[in-house]
Amino acid sequence: MLEEQIQRHRSRNAPHPARKGEQVAAAAKTLFLEHGFMETSMDAIARRAAVSKATLYAYFPTKEALFASLIEAQCDAVDEGFVMPDLALGLRNALRAFAMRYVAVFMDGSAAAFFRVIAAENGRFPQLCALFVKRGPQKAVARCAELLTTARENGLLDFRDADLAATQFLSLVRGDLPLHSALGVRAQFSDAVERTIDAGIDVFLRAYGGSNRVI
Repeated sequence: MLEEQIQRHRSRNAPHPARKGEQVAAAAKTLFLEHGFMETSMDAIARRAAVSKATLYAYFPTKEALFASLIEAQCDAVDEGFVMPDLALGLRNALRAFAMRYVAVFMDGSAAAFFRVIAAENGRFPQLCALFVKRGPQKAVARCAELLTTARENGLLDFRDADLAATQFLSLVRGDLPLHSALGVRAQFSDAVERTIDAGIDVFLRAYGGSNRVI
């Protein structure tokens, strides 16, 4: 339902620059981060965006649809510019490049804060959390599985279930960064983070290294 509302919104505004829609989205994100989803009203969003309520509802029929569009935009921003690492540079280098890009998400203070707003609404609006999981974590697993599958096809890895192997890989390289993110503890790239990544890759390769492995 939420995704259908977002699609209708996009179709209605596609031919023209949605300048006011962008104003609304920026205002809503600021207020959601400051006050949370439940404590932010559509009236407050309209005031912050300097638009009428009629204009606001023309772009977003409900607050849930507005929040869902922000979730999609946040996930798209994280994914923007992604380039699959080149296995020709070596399996370990490719895995490390993927891991570094992946864990960088947990270092982004704005992304972490937005995640906490989403997580806080799981009890009341589970569909919003489900949308985030689909567009964020599940997409990361799919991309990782694609890389691992290519490595398997080249005899560099040996596993049965690509999605399971990808999930395990991501768990190994991120360590406790998701916990820090959920608690609002700002993490930065450090020797400890890189050691976690390298150790995770070591464990993964010991478990799934293929017969033609070149690391």
